[in-house]
Amino acid sequence: MKIGFTLKPNDGDIISLEEQITKLEKIGAESAEIPLYELDVICGKEIIEDEIKQLKKITKNSNLEFSVHGSMSVNFLQQEYLEEHKKVLEKEIEVCSQIESKILVTHFGYTTNKIFNQTNIYKDYLAKQNEIYHDLAIKAQSKNVTLCIENIFPFTPSNYAPLPSEVAEEINKIDHPFAKTTIDFSHGYINSNFHKKDFLDEISKMAKNAKHLHVHDSFGRMKNMETYIFPEDITYGQGDIHLPLGWGDLPFDIIFSSLDLSKDIYFNFELGLRYEKYYQKNIESAKQLISKIT
Repeated sequence: MKIGFTLKPNDGDIISLEEQITKLEKIGAESAEIPLYELDVICGKEIIEDEIKQLKKITKNSNLEFSVHGSMSVNFLQQEYLEEHKKVLEKEIEVCSQIESKILVTHFGYTTNKIFNQTNIYKDYLAKQNEIYHDLAIKAQSKNVTLCIENIFPFTPSNYAPLPSEVAEEINKIDHPFAKTTIDFSHGYINSNFHKKDFLDEISKMAKNAKHLHVHDSFGRMKNMETYIFPEDITYGQGDIHLPLGWGDLPFDIIFSSLDLSKDIYFNFELGLRYEKYYQKNIESAKQLISKIT
């Protein structure tokens, strides 16, 4: 697996990524995820040439392999903005092609509980999303880019985010070699616990098509209590808090010894710079986990 970390630009500044990339190379990382959603490479659904040139220069000068995380707002279960979401994802595919990244992470759609409870409407939304993903996978294939569709969780109790098993089922329906999955373990943990489902069983369904992993720890709890600042969510152990391995209670040893994962995929830590001092330790933990894959 290509062990790496999500980059964190300083106020959208691409140049600030250069120092982070150098540090990752020095500690033995093999990859990095570019958070396109934090950059200005795409503006008004068009690529800004000056920005993409900076990004191409930085990635070309590095020995790391790069994946790209697209806009978090892309949501193909949000019917009123489908054309805008499609346009953005098409441009993100083009960005990947220009920097020679083979992986584009994008979120599986989410909706409201009201829509989910209207079964026929919800199924129609899913079918439309699958059609869009299939069309975009064809375009991605022409650029040698794989869409890695990530499981998420309901950000509020009034939202519905499909469980990992549902994501896996829909990816199987899309049935395209350039439409695969990103498993986000914390997202799956929170969503499974929220719906009282078996977490390991849920994420096992996504393993076959996984080409990219988002790895960070949590306690598998939705954020229910209001806090003043994000670090207090860490204090109370609630929400998707992106902790170093071992700080939460995700059963990573069991996960990696039981899931049918390929070793030829990206193992990407989504950790903030507040935890940079633990990056090296987490690389060693990643190597131990990877050794458990049979």
